[in-house]
Amino acid sequence: MEAHWYEEKTKNIIMSHRVKRHVLSTHSKFQKIDIIDSYEYGRMLFLDNMTQSTEVDEFIYHEMLVHPALFSHGPVRTVCIIGGSEGATLREVLKHQPERVVMIDIDEELVELCKEHLASWSQGAYEDPRVDLKFMDGRKFLEETRETFDAIFVDISDPLEGRPSTPLFTRAFYETLGRRLSAHGCVAVQSESLNPIRIEPHARIYNTMAAIFPFVKPYNYLSHSFHEIYSFILGSRAHDPAGIDVASRVNEGDFKLRYYSGELHRGMFQLPLYIRQAYERFDQPITDEDVVYYPNKD
Repeated sequence: MEAHWYEEKTKNIIMSHRVKRHVLSTHSKFQKIDIIDSYEYGRMLFLDNMTQSTEVDEFIYHEMLVHPALFSHGPVRTVCIIGGSEGATLREVLKHQPERVVMIDIDEELVELCKEHLASWSQGAYEDPRVDLKFMDGRKFLEETRETFDAIFVDISDPLEGRPSTPLFTRAFYETLGRRLSAHGCVAVQSESLNPIRIEPHARIYNTMAAIFPFVKPYNYLSHSFHEIYSFILGSRAHDPAGIDVASRVNEGDFKLRYYSGELHRGMFQLPLYIRQAYERFDQPITDEDVVYYPNKD
C-alpha cells in the first residue's frame, strides 16, 4: 500500500510524518488546523503546519508547564490559563485541587475540535464545574478583569506574523500578568526553542520578564515530537522556585506523573553556558512595537 505523508515545513527544514489516517483539515477564523494519526507519535495536532501536540509525548510538555509552578507555590485557590486548547494544561492544573480555574482561548472552533478528537488529552477536564471557559482574547481579558490569580499559565503557540499569539510575548502583556497575580502568585509561560540558531526569542522573553518579576527562572524539557529542546520560564512574585524543595509535596499526592519529579526540580534550572551568553547578547525587551517572531518560518 502506498505510504501517505504529512509535511511540516519551515523555511529551512521539512519533516515528514507517515500518516495512518488524516482525521481532519480545516481553517478556523485564526489558523489552519490539521489532525492526523501517525505511525511515530500517534494522534498529532498541527497548527499552521507546525506540530502543536502529540499523543505520545504531550504529557512532557503539560507536566513541565504546570507542576514546577504549582509545587513551588503550594496550595492554590484560583488559576488562570491563557490558551491551552487541547485541555491538557487544564487537566494537570486540576490535579492540584484549585477552587476555580478560568481558561481563556481565542479560538472556540479549535477547542471544540480538540474536545471531540483529542479527548484523551483533556480526560474530562472541560466538564469539571470549577472550570470557567471563555472564548476571547487572553490579553484583553487580563487587561479588563479585576480578578487576581495564584497562578497564571500562558500555553500558546509560537509567535508568527499576523497570528493572535504574538502580542502575548511582549512587556505590556507580562506587566499585565504581574498585576493579575496575588501577593505570592506565579506565572509560567511557553518560552520557545533553545536551539542555538533560534535562541533569540527565548533570550528576549527571559530579559523582558526579568525586568518585571522578582524571580525569573527558565528551564528546559526535551520535546521528542518538536525534535528540539524547548523551554518554559517561571516567574514568581515572592519565592525563588529554584530554592524550594518540592519533593515532599510531590510525594504527598497521587498526581500520576510521568516526567516531572521532585528530583528533576532540583536540577532543572541549571542551563548550558550558551544560553546564559544569549541573555547578554539579546537583551532587548520585547514590546508591542518591537515584537519577536518564530525564526525560519515562511
